Amino acid sequence: MQGDIEIIGIVSALKSEIEGFKEKLRDIKEINLKNHKFNVGYLDNKKIAFTDSGIGKVNAAIATQMLIDNFNPNIIINTGIAGGLDKKLKHTSLVVADELMYHDFDKRLLEEYYPFTKSFKVEKKYLEIAKNVLKNEEYFEGLIITGDQFISDSKVQLNLREEFGALCVEMEGAAIAHTSYANDIPFMVIRCISDFADDDGETDYDNLEIVAANKASKFTINFIKELK
Repeated sequence: MQGDIEIIGIVSALKSEIEGFKEKLRDIKEINLKNHKFNVGYLDNKKIAFTDSGIGKVNAAIATQMLIDNFNPNIIINTGIAGGLDKKLKHTSLVVADELMYHDFDKRLLEEYYPFTKSFKVEKKYLEIAKNVLKNEEYFEGLIITGDQFISDSKVQLNLREEFGALCVEMEGAAIAHTSYANDIPFMVIRCISDFADDDGETDYDNLEIVAANKASKFTINFIKELK
């Protein structure tokens, strides 16, 4: 997509993941479209349309397509929390996706049929912006995987880590990337680790959901400020 980035779309799963934007944006208006709530506000001279889609791939894809159809964003950003897989991560580590993939979909079918790709890759220019924004902070860049399960089982976590070599796992990112890809719109996925998708996952999630969500939204705001 050519031209200046003037409209940014943000899709998060949870209300906690969009609270940071409600606090920082100005002139926010709420718009209801077909039983789904969207918010529109401004950051500097950029228009931001954002929503909490609900959990899971279908909810995320529906909300993303509605956002595209009604607000015509120049880029879609998915931001929120995730379960860590890579052992080098810590609680509240920031993860920027350079590639997204489903862990619960037959990759061969995605390659043999539309969209003819097993994964969705983030444009390098946006990764460079993230790198510049986070130049004085620790963060991790790599593969994020998506599926319709909240992973809180150490055996499943180990299997996913060994099969995919991903940094973290969540429930919406690849669907948002997939929908953006289908509409020829660039995308970013930014996650903060709330838990490690293991036997302690539910407890860690409960304790760190808000902290991790706020950290992800804070970086997203700084990222948006650098978009041209």
